[in-house]
Amino acid sequence: MFVLLLRDGSRTEIEAPDFWEAMRVALRLDAAQLQVPGDPPRSMTADQVRHELALDRPGLFDPYAPDWSPPTAAEFRELLRVADLSASKAGMLVGVDSRKIRKWAGDEKADMPYAVWRLLSIYAGLAEAPSYSVNEITK
Repeated sequence: MFVLLLRDGSRTEIEAPDFWEAMRVALRLDAAQLQVPGDPPRSMTADQVRHELALDRPGLFDPYAPDWSPPTAAEFRELLRVADLSASKAGMLVGVDSRKIRKWAGDEKADMPYAVWRLLSIYAGLAEAPSYSVNEITK
């Protein structure tokens, strides 16, 4: 049994088939910590979970910048796992054919648009939606 320490200070037990899925649930639920059973039990911070899932590359979830580099296929696949999305569900969310989603998930050289990555990252809870208005952008 895994335990999540949520940011509001509460604790919740989760059933997960394995350690990897427990980490994904921790990210999905924006947990501050994941407690892993064992001898001795251990606790992982959200940053440690992101590191373990290889979702901690600098700039990966930052707002757009001209030097933005698309996620690797492995990063994209992990994002889909964290969000619990199939290719068809992800495609429906962002208005892209599921074949394109599968291409990005399988091709290390695929050039995914930033908007697709950002929308799916926000959906997965790994990035925040911008808090500024369109008027602020066009100034």
